Amino acid sequence: MFKLNLKIALRNLWRNKGYTILNIFGLAVGLAGFIMILLFANYERSYDTWNPQAAEIYRVSIRWAPGEEEYSSSPAELAPALKETLPEIEGYGRFYVWDMYQRLISNGKNEVYFDHFIGVDSTWFNLFPYKFIYGEANTSLLSKDQIVLSSKTSEKIFGKVNPVGKSVVINTNKTYIVSGVYREPNTPEHMDNDGFLKKSSAGDGWGNGNFYTYLKVIKGTDKAQFEKKLNQAFLKLPILKEQSWLKSAQIYLTPVSSIYLHATASQDPAKRGNPAIVTILVLFSTLLLIIACINFTNFSVAKSAKRAKETGVRKVLGAGRSNLISYFLTETTIQCICALLIAFALSEAFMPVLNNLMNTNLSLFNYVRPVQLIVQISSVMLLVIVLSGGYAAFFLSNYEPVKVLKGNFSRSVGSLWMRKTLISIQFVVAIVFMVALIIIKQQVNYIKNQDIGFKKDHVMVFKIRKGDSRKNFAQLKQRLLKIDGVKEISRVNYYPGVKAMQVVGREFEGKSVQNLSMVTVDFDYFEVIGMPAKAGRTFLNQYTTDSIGIVVNESAVKKYGLQKLVGSKWIDNRTIIGVVKDHVQKGMETAAEPTAFVIEGRNTNVADNVILKVDDKNIAQVVSGIQKTWESIEPFPFQYTWLDQSFANVYIQYVRLDKLFNIFTYVTLSIAMLGLFALASFSVQERTKEIGVRKVLGAETGDILKMLNRSFLSLIIIANLIAIPIGYILSSNWLSGFAYRTSITIWPFVVAMLISVIVTIITVSLQAYKTAKANPVDALKYE
Repeated sequence: MFKLNLKIALRNLWRNKGYTILNIFGLAVGLAGFIMILLFANYERSYDTWNPQAAEIYRVSIRWAPGEEEYSSSPAELAPALKETLPEIEGYGRFYVWDMYQRLISNGKNEVYFDHFIGVDSTWFNLFPYKFIYGEANTSLLSKDQIVLSSKTSEKIFGKVNPVGKSVVINTNKTYIVSGVYREPNTPEHMDNDGFLKKSSAGDGWGNGNFYTYLKVIKGTDKAQFEKKLNQAFLKLPILKEQSWLKSAQIYLTPVSSIYLHATASQDPAKRGNPAIVTILVLFSTLLLIIACINFTNFSVAKSAKRAKETGVRKVLGAGRSNLISYFLTETTIQCICALLIAFALSEAFMPVLNNLMNTNLSLFNYVRPVQLIVQISSVMLLVIVLSGGYAAFFLSNYEPVKVLKGNFSRSVGSLWMRKTLISIQFVVAIVFMVALIIIKQQVNYIKNQDIGFKKDHVMVFKIRKGDSRKNFAQLKQRLLKIDGVKEISRVNYYPGVKAMQVVGREFEGKSVQNLSMVTVDFDYFEVIGMPAKAGRTFLNQYTTDSIGIVVNESAVKKYGLQKLVGSKWIDNRTIIGVVKDHVQKGMETAAEPTAFVIEGRNTNVADNVILKVDDKNIAQVVSGIQKTWESIEPFPFQYTWLDQSFANVYIQYVRLDKLFNIFTYVTLSIAMLGLFALASFSVQERTKEIGVRKVLGAETGDILKMLNRSFLSLIIIANLIAIPIGYILSSNWLSGFAYRTSITIWPFVVAMLISVIVTIITVSLQAYKTAKANPVDALKYE
């Protein structure tokens, strides 16, 4: 029976090639979009899944006082103190934030910059068991002159040879011995790494909170109970007993595999994804697939008049309903398998577009977890076959043979409303897509045009790599200012767009000053960056006392209640000399944080980024002059960036989302139009005789088009009434994640409604026009 059903199904599909191609292609497009987003979602959720011990490893973060932010850094002394107290802790590993900087590594032949070497404990590989190609993990970081390389790093420096025992020079002055090479995991990690070395500090007291702590617990430990016990032990530590304001401090644990998507701590050097974007994309790709299935069903039902007599004859010859359902599902399965094969080809063809938009390197046919993907796609295909073919099979198998053979192909009112409901659902989804696209575009434009509090255009940034260059920067500054096209020069440690900031805690006149972002600058910084003072003034070189002065932003004034401003003393016995406007530092999701600016000195961080304001004319010549001058000062390959390009990274993910939603919306609207075309085709077929009678009685072509469009427009109006509140709720929830956001107006909804109405009129009219213009005599002979 199956063989016979298969043979007949193939023959019928071939006989109706036009409908078959449209049906298969529409479903293939929906499947391709879903598969591509599925790959992306799998990738985003695969961080650190390579680690077989991931379930037992947690990163520690701390909220030092109620209402303050949670920080992922902690003192070095915390981990050993907790391990002594809690038997559940099997081991720990830490890395030091100040060991994370760009290094120039050479072996005499090659010189390569690397950004992601991490200074860690010698026990690091007990928590993160990389597979070592050369060397031994347990002896690779016993001394401070040892260095472990990733296989990619090793290949860039030494080629494809065993480098263990060979030496490398870092920043032209420090020699290390390669003690091991590990293979990069097959899934991404929350911390990019080119290699590891022993951390440069073992810890210098509880006041240095620049370490990141990971705990490995005994297998089977309950996280909630352990976290509660951990906090009880934490509150008994000496540092908290000595400081009364720390009595409400609390530790939080984040599973290592959840850091990328679900960590909530600020000042986090780890890579951070956006779970909301992943959820949105999965949701909308699923909706895209659903409307493709609805479209498939509508096409199948639209062909029902041509299949009705076949069904009637089959029933007269003894075919049962279950046999007919089996036959039609076989036909559906064939089309779904063809659609899946086309979807694979489309996915692979358009994967570079997704990779470019989302900054990934995904491939369908080079997927690292094929079993997972096969199970997911197989499950989805089973649902697709049932969803897309189930209703059509039920519909076609339910014809009454006596009526059909007499020429009556009409169906019940219930089945008509089912088809109308399906097309309404398609347009609900399409309208929600259009509303979301318009609001995303508005938010992206708002972000791009938002007053960010500084001027980013034509500002060059490059790094100082030698301490002498910072000490003698006043003289070097004069050399650089002699270059034609260089207007102003200064230095800073954290320029706008850098998310990892120095945060300090102080006391002043008995009041706690916590979570203050501290930026180290040089004179003329505010002139270069275009941040004039709103009160008082900014740092001036002619005032020697400015080296112990401080400039604060508006948020600091509000948070710490700085009523007496210019000229008054504040933390570290510094004099407030001015207030500057708030500026965007980390992105549009985060409001301006309380920030203070100080001149580099003995008790500050180093300002190791040179920033230059340059003329916008002859930029290539200006850059060449700066490079030549600086390379004569420091013997390192010259690397620079432009502030506007660097700052763009804070909102690049939303620009990508905007572009991706453009594609989603056009594809969804196209599929909805195909579904509308199918339903219009079916309606015209059922009303052919009615149309002929109306024309005989004097109806014009325009009257016929109005009549047919009226019923469809009512469906689209209903779809808009359902879609508009859904679109508003989804858009409001998405925008609520931004500190700086556009307002929702009526126009996105009006535009979406107009587009849906215009598309409906055009699609229905194109399908109905031929029948409306036909000779009514032919129409009356129909059936």
